[in-house]
Amino acid sequence: MPDVYKARVEEPSSAKATEGETDKFDPKPMIEQVLRKAGETPGRAMMGAYNVRPGKRFISEQEDEEVVLLLRAHPITNLKWILISMVMIIVPEVLTAVGAFADVPVKFLVLGKLVWYLVILAYGLERFLNWYYSVFIVTNERVVDIDFVNLLTRIVSYANLNHIEEPSMVAGGFIRSLFKFGDVFVATAAEGQATEALGVPYPERVISIISELSEELEKRRERGE
Repeated sequence: MPDVYKARVEEPSSAKATEGETDKFDPKPMIEQVLRKAGETPGRAMMGAYNVRPGKRFISEQEDEEVVLLLRAHPITNLKWILISMVMIIVPEVLTAVGAFADVPVKFLVLGKLVWYLVILAYGLERFLNWYYSVFIVTNERVVDIDFVNLLTRIVSYANLNHIEEPSMVAGGFIRSLFKFGDVFVATAAEGQATEALGVPYPERVISIISELSEELEKRRERGE
């Protein structure tokens, strides 16, 4: 999935300012102002699940577009499949210890265990890739939801900030409150559909930043920029 997002490569200074390009909109001052209001600074937290100004690009990113937030589900959401994998790993040993495979030839037993552990490895790898590559991106222009399906398939949906209604979140429950994560929903009035970020860290901060960016974009549109 190298084309989903990649590190930003700065152009040489001689290539940046050419004639006719000096009056292009620069979103960086506006983004810095929004982040100051939200009390955020560039950096990463929660094992890469919460990234502020990560310096990444993504597919179909526009020229005057900057990534403000790059979000993944909170790492604690991986606990379920990790526990399942651990249980699956010890099951053959437990069954062997109680004599369940006493009549099975050794070579078949070894082969069966090998296949079993390969299945566990494939399951764990698939779940990890699903977590790592399913990202929710907030830019100064829109929100982008990238859902990883498999190595060949991904689902990408967009919502322009000037078309969204008031974003909402769901963050109730003891576990979510303890680990500070929840679901963020961004609905568009025109399509009646919601772009969602499930289980992301600090949902209230995400909502605040999206709202501020939406207001700034609306002001920019009113000024005709």
